[in-house]
Amino acid sequence: MERVRVNYNDGTPWAVGNEQLQDKANRYYFQDALTQKRGDIYLSPLDLNVEEGEIETPLKPMLRFATPVFDQTGNKRGVILLNYLGERLLDNFIRAAANIADRIELVNRDGFWLSSPDPELEWGFMLGNDNRFDTRHSDAWGRMDRREQGQFETPAGLYTYSTVYPLEVALRASSAGQPKHHTGEEAGAYRWRIIAHIPAHQLSPTLPLFIRSHITIYLAMFLFITLGSWVLAGSHRRHRLAEAQRDYEQRFRRTLENIDLAAIAVDRDGTITFCNDCFLRITGWQRDQVITHHWLSRFTSDESRAEVAGLMDLLAEPEHFPARVETRVRTRQGEQRLFSWNNTLSFDGSGQVIGLTAIGEDITVKRRSETELLKLSQAVEQSPSIVMITDSQGSIDYVNPKFTEVSGYTREEVLGKNPRFLKSGETSTQEYGNLWDTVMAGGEWRGEFHNRRKNGELYWEAASISAIRDPRGSLTHFLAVKEDITERKRLEQEVAERNRELAHSETLAAMGRMASMIAHDLRNPLSSVKMTLQILGKQPGMEENREADELRLISLEQIRYMEEILSDLLVYSRPDALTLDWITIDKVIEMAVSLSRRRLEEAGAELNINYHPGVPTLHGDPTKLRQAFSNLISNAAQAVEETENARIDIDVMLELGPEGTAVRTEIRDNGPGVPPGERERILEAFHTTRAKGTGLGLAIVKRIIDQHRGQLIIGDNQPGGACITVILPVGGPWEAAGTQTDTGQATS
Repeated sequence: MERVRVNYNDGTPWAVGNEQLQDKANRYYFQDALTQKRGDIYLSPLDLNVEEGEIETPLKPMLRFATPVFDQTGNKRGVILLNYLGERLLDNFIRAAANIADRIELVNRDGFWLSSPDPELEWGFMLGNDNRFDTRHSDAWGRMDRREQGQFETPAGLYTYSTVYPLEVALRASSAGQPKHHTGEEAGAYRWRIIAHIPAHQLSPTLPLFIRSHITIYLAMFLFITLGSWVLAGSHRRHRLAEAQRDYEQRFRRTLENIDLAAIAVDRDGTITFCNDCFLRITGWQRDQVITHHWLSRFTSDESRAEVAGLMDLLAEPEHFPARVETRVRTRQGEQRLFSWNNTLSFDGSGQVIGLTAIGEDITVKRRSETELLKLSQAVEQSPSIVMITDSQGSIDYVNPKFTEVSGYTREEVLGKNPRFLKSGETSTQEYGNLWDTVMAGGEWRGEFHNRRKNGELYWEAASISAIRDPRGSLTHFLAVKEDITERKRLEQEVAERNRELAHSETLAAMGRMASMIAHDLRNPLSSVKMTLQILGKQPGMEENREADELRLISLEQIRYMEEILSDLLVYSRPDALTLDWITIDKVIEMAVSLSRRRLEEAGAELNINYHPGVPTLHGDPTKLRQAFSNLISNAAQAVEETENARIDIDVMLELGPEGTAVRTEIRDNGPGVPPGERERILEAFHTTRAKGTGLGLAIVKRIIDQHRGQLIIGDNQPGGACITVILPVGGPWEAAGTQTDTGQATS
């Protein structure tokens, strides 16, 4: 790749801008020049100049001189290339043969025309055509191969020719090295031919004799003019190179004076010979206080003097001298400033180091900022919070290790992606809209996300999102600092659940006190009234008074209903501890059916019980389970009271689930069923869908099933009705929560 290119157009040097520099990697002269050794000079063949992959027009014949460039450690770093306009050489050739310009031709060793009276024939090997002398004059070309020069006549005319070896001429003219040409062959193998051709119809009888007599003089003149032009061009080139070197040194010195970087020059002993204004401004010294003073004594502290002295000693070993170093420089006020220096050694004509030129940048603030940035980076990398940075379009630029730990995604998997792939779908569009409105307005948005990990698990994040802007105020990035609050959410949920349970317990305690008061204040009067009504029923003549007896029976029924309400209140408000025993479910069901017999008869329901084989025994409280199943059967009987062909089916079977072995009991009826919206509510205390009842029956059932670590499921029966499913673990309640004794204490 071109690093520097200077064009010399119309006698004026002009530095090409960086945007116009070209890639020359595929050009043969670059590849061949790069293979040369130190001191070798490469000379290309004469061909046409190519710019940006296209032959430049108007056509520019070109010769190229090149030599490889090595750094101080002996590594080959590039090529210096001089393009010589071959048009001058060809013009000299044409002027030297002006008297026969319409007959003289110059061809290369492959027979392609380099110069011809007919321009259409020139440069065939570059322009992609096969116009060659050797194909048009094959007989003459074959005879020319036998001798270096000569003259002969064929039916096509008179041919006079001479062979020129331009590389041999260059070898004799060069004082800087041994030129090489691109084919890698010896200089004698690279040749041109000067050919003069007079067609047969233009020949006169005396012309051959005249040409034969003077051919040697003409050819000598051609060679002399050609070689003289070459030598003069080389001398002129060296003169212009010397002038260019002097101009370069002057411009370089002026550049060092004007650049906004510190520049110094010291001789081999370390004495300062030059410094620019930028260096003086940074260090606070005057120029006369710097020039002729030694670098070590003026600008080096005691702590770094040995290190800098070691660098100075390396001036004697240029191949080991570093091209870039960082040193501390002492200012006039005694402050230590850190400089980064780019070093260039100066050599005399014998190759000995005579000094050092260094261009440096004060990186004290930069290095301090880098240190602070490194600390900040380490803090972010080690932060217990998730840190994410996205560009202005929302694509992820950075995530810290905590993100990987929480989400399960690696940094490589998420870079360049939008964070939306983490969404669980639970955050509304309105919330995201509020987020963007806040951060785009320059504010900081705080909120929570329910996101999804790589393995599919959901987790909660508390996030703080804000915009990052450049010094001009333009938004460039977004910063999100997030914390995994999944565990905190779980604990909050547990606390809320415990609070609900505590409130529920307090409610039950209040109900218990109220139930005790009711039992004390109402049960005794109710018992007295009940006893009185029963005694009245046994009085003589009561049977004849049917109206009075009917009123008595209605009163007794209402008293029994009130007693049931009081009993339910006492059971729900003061639950007894479990009294566990090994039981068989069929015994429990049979006792529950006996307790519900009256309700079944009143409803006129047909009851069918089916025990599947292999049902194991349970570890539970038989009394409470009997009460639970009795309530469920009674509820089913009440549900089918107004149903024609009322039917209740009970199926008991073995359940093999993911949590272990259990007994599954399904109680199905063909009543009106339970609407889906009521299935959760009917399990709440005091919620009832009937005109009569406290709404405590199913609440008591659910609590008993929960005490046994079981499940109560309300569903549909087919084709109509309700299906109540009770699933009880075989092992009983101690497997997950310990066993409660009849004193209410839990044992593991």
